[in-house]
Amino acid sequence: MSQLEVLRAEHCQLIVDSVLKGNDDFSQKMKAEKDRYRINSAAKNGRVNIIDSSLFKAFEENKFSFIQDSNIKKAGRTWEYGEYICETTFGKFLFIVKSEDALKRGFSKSNVTETTEQEEKEYIEAYLEINKRVIRQSKEPLEGLFEQPISLFEDERESLISLIDDEGDIYKDIAYFFVLSYKVSNEKLTNIQLIFPNPITNNLRLAQDLTDYIQSSQFDSNDNSQYTNITYSPQESDDDISIFDERIAEVKEIK
Repeated sequence: MSQLEVLRAEHCQLIVDSVLKGNDDFSQKMKAEKDRYRINSAAKNGRVNIIDSSLFKAFEENKFSFIQDSNIKKAGRTWEYGEYICETTFGKFLFIVKSEDALKRGFSKSNVTETTEQEEKEYIEAYLEINKRVIRQSKEPLEGLFEQPISLFEDERESLISLIDDEGDIYKDIAYFFVLSYKVSNEKLTNIQLIFPNPITNNLRLAQDLTDYIQSSQFDSNDNSQYTNITYSPQESDDDISIFDERIAEVKEIK
């Protein structure tokens, strides 16, 4: 299963271009607001929204032939995020976007309270059911499902996933659930990966690494704020929305 790539090269490039565009929009937005607002710390947590907006905008402009549908979902009362349903030769899958730190934090025991534990469970439950199903049906050894585990903070391996039961299966026609994760250093994207959350072993597994496509992007590889020939433009971005995993409110319904 791990030998077949989830996304073809051209798909990877399109996604990376959009993520870079979103990150650039966020950086430009923060620069514009730096002198205007003396206190603007909350805005720093908006990077993921703008990257999501960039992907969503590109989908609306028919940039992604492999993305069949995209939806704006709600986690809690106010937080919105993008949900992308795709189909390639690999199969039909769904992905959402998170920063690398936020993703690891969501699967780590640290910074979890009794309240956020229940809220996190309700937010991710339906998505994890997708992967629980594919693992049950897989004829391959569990260890062979995608590549090596992604290490969490320190040695914390206990995950909220273990609390999820087998009830409910909203996404019956979806074969896999992935998280498109990214890492930012000094305002520049340094890492973009497609991650498979494994709800049986309670860890994150690398499905496909898109990082090399940063270098081949239409953006200058040395400065994400310099870009050319990108026809679509979103209005938001993300820095590292770690607060999302800690403050996420109860989700009443996932459509």
